[in-house]
Amino acid sequence: MMNALIDARPEWADQVMFEADREKMLQHGLSNGMTLEHLLRITDPDEILGLWTAAEAKDAGV
Repeated sequence: MMNALIDARPEWADQVMFEADREKMLQHGLSNGMTLEHLLRITDPDEILGLWTAAEAKDAGV
C-alpha cells in the first residue's frame, strides 16, 4: 500500500511529511462524519488519495 501511495505522492516517502498529511486526512474525515475506527481501517490507496484530495480542496476553499 505505501509503495502505491509513494508512487502517487513521492514526498510521502518522508515519514514526517506523511504523518503530517495523515493527520490532515484524519481531521478531514472526522469533520465529515467518519469515525476514527473507519479511517484507521482504510487500506485502499485510491481511497486514501481521495481523502487527501478532498482535504486539500477544503483547505484551498474549493
